[in-house]
Amino acid sequence: MLTSQASWKSLNVPARRKGAAILRRAGERPMSNRYLCVAVLAATALTLGAVSTPADATSRGSEPHTAATPGHGGHGRLAVWTSSHTMTIWTPQMWQTLARNRVALFVQVNDGDYRPHADTWATDIISEANRRALPVTIWTGGNDTASAQTQVEVDEIHAWLDANRLHAQGIVIDDEGTAQTMALVGKAMAGDQNAEQQLLSANIDPAQQCQAITADKALIKHAHREGLALDETAMPQSLDDLDAGTLALQDTLNATSNPPATWDANYFQAYRSDFSTDFGTTISSGLITSYYESAHQHLGDAGELTIGVAGLAPYATLAPLVHDVRLLATLGQKTIPIFSLEQIVATYGPESINSLAAAAHEPLATVDQPSAADLHARATYQQLAKEVAALTPQTTRTRDGVPQQANNYPNTSCAA
Repeated sequence: MLTSQASWKSLNVPARRKGAAILRRAGERPMSNRYLCVAVLAATALTLGAVSTPADATSRGSEPHTAATPGHGGHGRLAVWTSSHTMTIWTPQMWQTLARNRVALFVQVNDGDYRPHADTWATDIISEANRRALPVTIWTGGNDTASAQTQVEVDEIHAWLDANRLHAQGIVIDDEGTAQTMALVGKAMAGDQNAEQQLLSANIDPAQQCQAITADKALIKHAHREGLALDETAMPQSLDDLDAGTLALQDTLNATSNPPATWDANYFQAYRSDFSTDFGTTISSGLITSYYESAHQHLGDAGELTIGVAGLAPYATLAPLVHDVRLLATLGQKTIPIFSLEQIVATYGPESINSLAAAAHEPLATVDQPSAADLHARATYQQLAKEVAALTPQTTRTRDGVPQQANNYPNTSCAA
C-alpha cells in the first residue's frame, strides 16, 4: 500500500514555472491537489502514479511518428513568457532579435506595476514592444479567478494601460488555484496528513465550483466590455479531467473549469520537464500531441498549449525544444509560448531566439504520436479524476451532512 505522500507527488505540483512573483505564494502550481478520503486515495489514486513505466516504452529507441494529418501544419509565431523585474536582459541586441522575429511577449505584471502613477520596468518593456509592433499580452496572477479582486485587477490593468498609452492584446490569468490551497498542497507533499485532511474537507464542493464558473463567465464578459481578450493558462491535467467525463479533479484543485468557462484562449502547461520529473525520461514529444488533441477536442481553436521549461530536461539542450516548437507548428498552433525568455537566454544564449522563432515556421513532415509512457501518465490523471468523482458524495456528506455529486462533463448542471 502506498503512502499518502506518494499519492500527492503523483499529482504533480511541478517545480517550474512561470513566475515566482505573483503566483508563487506557496509553491509551484500547475496542479494544486486535494483529496477526499485520504486513506482511499492513498491506496487507489496513487497506486497509479507510482506504477513503473511500461516496458515497451523504455525499449523504444526513438519516438514514434506518423504522417502529418492533412490540413495540419502551418506558420506559427514564437511567444515567450517573461517575468524578470530587471532590465539587464533587455539589451538593444535583444530587442533587435525579438523585433526581427516578431516574437510575441507574455509580460508578467504585479500590483506594483499597474498602480496609479506607477512607472516601472513593465511600463518600459511594454512601451518598447509597442514601438516595435510586437504583440503583448499581460500575464498576471488572479489565482482565485472567482473572487471580486480579480475583476478589480482587470480594471486596474486596463486603467494603467490607458493612462500610459500602452497597448496589449489582452490579459492571461495564471490559474494556479488559491494561495491557501497551494500552501496546503506544499505541506501535504511533505507528508503533513493534517494538511491532506484540510484539503479533502475544504476544497471539494461541486456547488461552489458552479458558482466559480458563473463568476468566471462574468469576468470574461467584463474584460470584453473593456476591449480586452481574457485568456487563461492552466494545468494540463484539466484536460485529463474532461477526458474522464468529469470536473472533479479541477474541483479538488480549486482550479477554474475548462470548459464550461469560455476563455478566449487556454494555454495548458504541457511542460515535458515536469512530466519527465514525475514519470521518467521516457516521456516523449507525443505527450504534447496528446494534450493538443484533447485541448482542441474540448475547446476548439481556443485550446492551446505552452511548453517548457527551457534549461530543464529534456530541454537541457536547444534541439529538443526546437523540435517541440516545430511539432506545435505542425499541429496547427498559431502562437507558441515557451517558458521563459530569461531561461532561454541563460541556457542557450540570446541567439537561440532565432532558432526557436524559425522553428515556428518549419512544420515537421510527421506528427509525433504518444508513447506508452505518455499514455501511462495521462491515464494516471484520468483515473485519479474518476476516483475523486466517486468519492465526492462521501466527502461532502461527511462535511456538510448533505452529499453532492461531482459535476460531470459535458452534461453538467453548471451549464444551466
